Amino acid sequence: METVSGRITWQRYVRTRLISGFLVLVPLWITYFVASTLFGVMGSVLQPLFRLLPWELSPAVTWFLSVLAFLLVVFLVGVITSRVIGKRLLRWGESIILRVPVIKNIYGAAKQVIDAISLPGKNAFQSVVLVEYPRPGLYALAFVTGVTRDASGQAWSRVFIPTAPNPTSGFLEFIRSEELRTLDMSVETAVKVIVSGGFIAPDRMEFLPAEQGR
Repeated sequence: METVSGRITWQRYVRTRLISGFLVLVPLWITYFVASTLFGVMGSVLQPLFRLLPWELSPAVTWFLSVLAFLLVVFLVGVITSRVIGKRLLRWGESIILRVPVIKNIYGAAKQVIDAISLPGKNAFQSVVLVEYPRPGLYALAFVTGVTRDASGQAWSRVFIPTAPNPTSGFLEFIRSEELRTLDMSVETAVKVIVSGGFIAPDRMEFLPAEQGR
């Protein structure tokens, strides 16, 4: 019995440490992949300018200058869009994008989800709920984005069911409001659960009363 108990404890210890290491390395890998891609694109854009210099740059120097250029562009965009004229230019640019078929749907949906996740004061996601999806007996974490009523007055909640680990894509469903189970959980916490694939999640789920959840 002691051997079996010790083996179970050891297996649990190894599994826990593997999960901990996974949670540390995966975000680092994603960050490295995205950063490398962005810096690579910036390097390609700047390559013609580098060729105009009288001396040849080493790959390390080229990469370093690409990083600086990228950070400078991000900083300048942040400064410009914080000004009145920058906000007007941003709205003008978005108005053009939102007129392009297909692209407008992708951009509009992605921007709404990202704003709801990252910006304070945004109410695109009204509450966090559990919905029976994709079949009876299985429940998915979802966000209520609004309520629509039919001709008989029946309330149908517009529910966005995000995919894991990318919450910017998902499915839109219309569900009878009384069928939703509203969680006492913030949007930020729900996003962490989705992005981590459930590794980061509260130990308990608390449900709000039906009248408070609607």
